[in-house]
Amino acid sequence: MKKVIFFCAAMALLLSGAGAGIRDDFSAANRAYEEGKYPEALARYLEINKQADDWQVPYNIGNCYYKMGRYLSAKVYYLKARKLRPLEPAIARNIAMTNRYFRDDARLPEPDFITRAVQTLESRISMGALSILLLLAVLLLNVFIFLLLTRGRNKKVAYALGFALLVAAGLAACHVSRASAMDRSHTAVVWDTDAQLRSGPGEDNTVLFIVNPGLEVRIIDRSRDWVQVTASERIAGWIEKKKLVLI
Repeated sequence: MKKVIFFCAAMALLLSGAGAGIRDDFSAANRAYEEGKYPEALARYLEINKQADDWQVPYNIGNCYYKMGRYLSAKVYYLKARKLRPLEPAIARNIAMTNRYFRDDARLPEPDFITRAVQTLESRISMGALSILLLLAVLLLNVFIFLLLTRGRNKKVAYALGFALLVAAGLAACHVSRASAMDRSHTAVVWDTDAQLRSGPGEDNTVLFIVNPGLEVRIIDRSRDWVQVTASERIAGWIEKKKLVLI
């Protein structure tokens, strides 16, 4: 039991130490931004972005790019922030603000009720918080296993063990699902000028539309170096992956 307590304390100390370092870097980046040193702030935020999964980091990167007049890069990072926190009003406002600088303004269909409910839950519990909850559930599960082995058949401990097992399994499933969603891109932004949307994957297919940089598209399918995308109920087709920035 003492070993379990020591392990929990050590993990908490390690997590708090790592978090403190990131918070210091984030504060320094914020100071540079407030002083109008946008390139310096951008460099700091980009470095933090390699270590943290907090939506505020790509959001602030987008702010730096916006202040520097790089609106396409700003939109990309606002969308990356939205992926981490889907229903954040500040992100939606800034995306709308950047859209004024692009020609194409097609809007993707609104998510259905279930998708929106899942997005609401994801907005309230970050991946970091979910990881900590999963760790605590696994540790709790080990504690109850230890108690069951040392105290023998005890109904209360057995029920607690079963409950802890269900909680740990549920959190693990949520963690795997969200990690998989984070690794896979479901939307993208057109990056190249006059990118061609074709009827099929390949240059021998008919050109349907010419799409401009800054257009957000939803990914439907993939075929080697081509991606099938839609930007609205009226616009769908295939585009070369190299002409997109995957979100």
